[in-house]
Amino acid sequence: MAQAQLADIASRVRHGGERIVLQEGGETVAVLVCPSDLKALEALEDRLDLLDALKALADLRASGGTDFEQLKAERGL
Repeated sequence: MAQAQLADIASRVRHGGERIVLQEGGETVAVLVCPSDLKALEALEDRLDLLDALKALADLRASGGTDFEQLKAERGL
């Protein structure tokens, strides 16, 4: 019985694009999403990481940065 229900849920997620939210005590503990949704979320995370890195680079350039050799010397390295 449980195996048939799991197969049905997997089919609904995979083929129907349905998102299944698993809750425990009224709190969401997991969400089942189709692979294409997961891939889209990962791409969005990558894009946000890139934007953060570009902002950090712009901030570094605006502040003039610190020379790596000078930084090492200041720390006795």
